[in-house]
Amino acid sequence: MSAKQARVHAGDIEGANVLPPERKPLLSHPPGTMPRFMVYADTDYEFALNPVAPRYGGGTEIWCLQRPGMVRKHFYPRQPKAPNDGGAVKEGQLVIRRDENTRYVEAALTWSQMPEVRDALFGGRPVKISVRVNHNVGEPMELAAGRSVSKTNFWAFHNDWATHWANEVEFVLEP
Repeated sequence: MSAKQARVHAGDIEGANVLPPERKPLLSHPPGTMPRFMVYADTDYEFALNPVAPRYGGGTEIWCLQRPGMVRKHFYPRQPKAPNDGGAVKEGQLVIRRDENTRYVEAALTWSQMPEVRDALFGGRPVKISVRVNHNVGEPMELAAGRSVSKTNFWAFHNDWATHWANEVEFVLEP
């Protein structure tokens, strides 16, 4: 069984919004419509951080759900492979541990996984980052939820048929 089929559930997901509108896969707004009025592409990179079921070898996996130039899909077994596809990230590290009712997740990705994010941060430009924490019960939590800079946007995270908050919270490195 492949790693994508061995996922227990979608875990903590991170998204980064750094590309300019002209490099996005969707038109940001049709002529005559104000920007961000409709659904728009606000996540350039997205990674799922998953525990793997013991019956499939256990451990953890980092799964690339979205990156520039990649076809947006949900990685179900019936979906065909794309020329520029996502999948398991081999250059990352992920630790998930529990302490009673608290789950701790620590992830590290190499900059080669997100070159545009690296270039923006080290170039002093802001990067919009959001985090979504799924629960086995109850609603997920998102960093951008309820913030004045954000709004609901179904394309912010996978899955596309659920409500998400736009990836609009900016961060910048200070010297």
